[in-house]
Amino acid sequence: FGSASWGSMANAMPNSIGIQLAQPNRQVIALCGDGGMSMLMGELITIAERQLPVKLFVLNNGMLDFVNIEFQEAGLRPFGTTLWNPDFAKVAEAIGLTGIRIEDPTTMTEQVRDALAHPGPVLIDVVVEKHALAVPPHVTPTIVRRFGFSAARQVLHGDIKDVAAEADKNIGLL
Repeated sequence: FGSASWGSMANAMPNSIGIQLAQPNRQVIALCGDGGMSMLMGELITIAERQLPVKLFVLNNGMLDFVNIEFQEAGLRPFGTTLWNPDFAKVAEAIGLTGIRIEDPTTMTEQVRDALAHPGPVLIDVVVEKHALAVPPHVTPTIVRRFGFSAARQVLHGDIKDVAAEADKNIGLL
């Protein structure tokens, strides 16, 4: 369970708790962003205390990516969207959950299988590419123009390395 809308943060984990309590015989999987996980890490205690067998996948790119994209869609230079994240898998283990950290995509299939086969709660900290764009569902010429304005503002502010890295990682997707 997770949010696919642009306006909400940190709802996947609490919703997964409620769903797991209501449907104890079902497998519940939550897809969480690292910003949302940072906001609600205390809920990991609830999961551990009740031994809810939810599987929490955390997409860890070190930023509030949807907020970052909203800035760019508006033609603005992103500000205040980078995060300093702990190793979420170690945090989960300290609380009593099983923690798995995926940094190498070649090991992902096996690690995900292990997580899903585990009978108890598991947090899977998936380190993903920071500069990979989460593309809006409908890209219009206006959005393209605003992304261009945003990139220009970032370059003028001295963020040329970030703009170049983002272009390098995403230009082939166009």
